[in-house]
Amino acid sequence: MVATLPTQVMRLYEAGVSPARQRFATDSGIATLISPDIDPVVSQLFFLQFCSLGVALTEPVEGWIARAGKRCQEIGLPELGQALAAHSKAESGHHLMMIKDTQTLVAWWNAHRPPLLDAACLLARVTTVGGRMYQKVHEDNIAGDTPYAQIAIEFEIEQLPLTYGPQLLEAGKQAFGRDAISGLSFIDEHVTLDIGHTKFNTRQLENVLEEHPAYLEPLICAGSSALDAYGTFLSECLHLAQSIRQFVDVP
Repeated sequence: MVATLPTQVMRLYEAGVSPARQRFATDSGIATLISPDIDPVVSQLFFLQFCSLGVALTEPVEGWIARAGKRCQEIGLPELGQALAAHSKAESGHHLMMIKDTQTLVAWWNAHRPPLLDAACLLARVTTVGGRMYQKVHEDNIAGDTPYAQIAIEFEIEQLPLTYGPQLLEAGKQAFGRDAISGLSFIDEHVTLDIGHTKFNTRQLENVLEEHPAYLEPLICAGSSALDAYGTFLSECLHLAQSIRQFVDVP
């Protein structure tokens, strides 16, 4: 995670979301995914689930941020609203990376493993419970009285690639071989992209907290809920991979 800023409100925010960050670390399955002892076939199946099911969590992001920015301006937060509106453009088309990754990893799988998979079928599935939870966190805050909470959601989620991305990439390389790194472009690019995004989110979150200390609890709630939802989604992808593994005839 990024270094805690030396302001009282940010220290309070960090303390408030700390339990959710701890839950993510223990409940999302991330420790299993980055373990050197993970079954490589489970790892391969996890990345296939993550990329294909993750489209539903990624495609709406540009719209969520833009709509949150518009609502912020409507409730009297013009600076945050304008910042979010501008930032939303940076999320355009990111779901296309996940679609491409799904297609690349399916091609790899079909060349190395039974049974044959169909990328279109994987991408056509409905999202998971965790995916719907994640969507709901965004929609509820945008439609309700706390559109500014979008900045806490972004703050928490865009730190995840910085914290876990390099280890996940290494796990992917071990599972697929270094030649298959093109199938992990979404994770690979966000390890770099989210450095700048996290700096933006930190600055905006600190500004909101300094100007509106009463927003602290809603911001903690939104950031924590986003982490819980995303952690649920990752654990579902891992459980799907472990379930499918028993039907794959590979030692």
